[in-house]
Amino acid sequence: MTELDSTCVSVYTLAHRHGSFHDVTILETLGIPPAELARARDTLLGLGLLSSAGAGHPLVAVHPEVAEAIACGPFERDIHEREERVARMRSQLHALVPLYVGSAGAPPSPDSTPTIEDPAEVRRRIAAAARRCRREAVAIQPSVGRDADTVEHTRAWSLDLLRRGVRMRIVYQHAERASLATRAYVCQAAESGAEVRTSAEVCEHVVVFDGAVAFVPQAPADGAGSGAALVTNTTVTGFLYRRFQDVWTVAQPFDPQETRYEKVTDELNRTVLRLMAAGLKDEVIARRLAISTRTCRRYMKAAMAEIGAVSRFQAGARAAQLGLLGPPPPGGPEEPVAAARAN
Repeated sequence: MTELDSTCVSVYTLAHRHGSFHDVTILETLGIPPAELARARDTLLGLGLLSSAGAGHPLVAVHPEVAEAIACGPFERDIHEREERVARMRSQLHALVPLYVGSAGAPPSPDSTPTIEDPAEVRRRIAAAARRCRREAVAIQPSVGRDADTVEHTRAWSLDLLRRGVRMRIVYQHAERASLATRAYVCQAAESGAEVRTSAEVCEHVVVFDGAVAFVPQAPADGAGSGAALVTNTTVTGFLYRRFQDVWTVAQPFDPQETRYEKVTDELNRTVLRLMAAGLKDEVIARRLAISTRTCRRYMKAAMAEIGAVSRFQAGARAAQLGLLGPPPPGGPEEPVAAARAN
């Protein structure tokens, strides 16, 4: 594609000012080599900014809006034809959806919730939903259960969304702040406009597009990759979106350039105390926070020392006394301090 540079603009200006394109006058005025003038002339001709009435007639400057119509017309027609082809193709392919997801001769209800067993098919469906997304995509992504293929797939569709100007918000667990792969992705996504936060605990992985289409994973069986439910019921997708908003509100902003974690340490300590007070075992707490059992015990020890407790029961009672437990996270189960007495 030809590009207008400063020489082309100067040549066009002189041709317009003098009423025609005159080589000698332009060369003398601009002091440029003949080859440079020839290049500028060809560029202006290619863009329709110079034109001649016929053989033997001089080249004259053309109004930019006229040149625009001449130069852009073929491209605009091509774009229009391609858009019509895409619309026809989508219409034909969408007509096959009932045959694929429903029983023969009985199209599924718009509120049906099909379960997709094949993880590869789940990724294809998510990519298709992402391409149709126009306003906003939100995601909650726990630290567990994300294989390399899923991570790379998420990177691809989310960056494409951002390039199209679609808003994207993601919540990870605090543990992801220590992941180099996650930090690298967040750096790239944040530069494109993504908003990322982290929380001590999050629910299962969920993605919601435009508040209307959601993907909720199956519980993995025997360590194998799981499928997902494709949710289009507006009541359910609305609930999932509001659940995301609850988690987002209390989550901490994630700056991938920040290497220190003091901002989230206090929240982790409070969360550890709350889960201890609920009577959960060390391994369960570690799994919920997506950290190792050893790291979890280190947090437990630090939290107990901070409030002057020497046992789990005393830690729960003392934390409740000090008002450190607070309410459970949005959507989480009630975990009364009294449960600690069962240990």
